Amino acid sequence: MKTVTLIQFLTESQIAEAVRLYENCGDAAVAQIQNLVIEPNMAAINKKLGQENDPRYLAYAVVYACAQASSKELS
Repeated sequence: MKTVTLIQFLTESQIAEAVRLYENCGDAAVAQIQNLVIEPNMAAINKKLGQENDPRYLAYAVVYACAQASSKELS
């Protein structure tokens, strides 16, 4: 499995929007990030990563990264 960072497939503004959604949408964050950040940009994301990707999986990955960043801030 290929490991990537968010900046490798999202722009800074897309990451900021994803973080905002993560912080404000609770349990709906994955769906909101998928619908508002990932899916509208799938062509560019697939090109950047060099493969076809599942938008739901990427949304979960973004939420996981946000959760990890949040837990480090609390430490």
